[in-house]
Amino acid sequence: MLIALAALLAQFAVILTHRRVNKVRTRPEPPVLYTGLCLLGIAVGWLSIGRPEITWSSSVLVLLSGLLITAEAADATAKLGAPRWAANAVCILCGAASTTWLLPGPLPSL
Repeated sequence: MLIALAALLAQFAVILTHRRVNKVRTRPEPPVLYTGLCLLGIAVGWLSIGRPEITWSSSVLVLLSGLLITAEAADATAKLGAPRWAANAVCILCGAASTTWLLPGPLPSL
């Protein structure tokens, strides 16, 4: 859960920086590529943490932070002048990080 929270705060920082620099007033429509990569990241994250049971209460958090906010953060990353691969990495890594909302407790330490 802490990984998802840290990823969410980083996404908000990128979005707010983009909106401050470019004076964006409305939410931009992210490309379909970012949405697909976010869904791929969520699937990879779900598989990597052991396929925990999906409940309605936690799935809303995963879709909100892993899909909507991550796609907008990736779009902001691309528009801030980052390399092309950075926006794709934001989609996959933050989508995967959002699946830790599904865990009943923290990730076990290695």
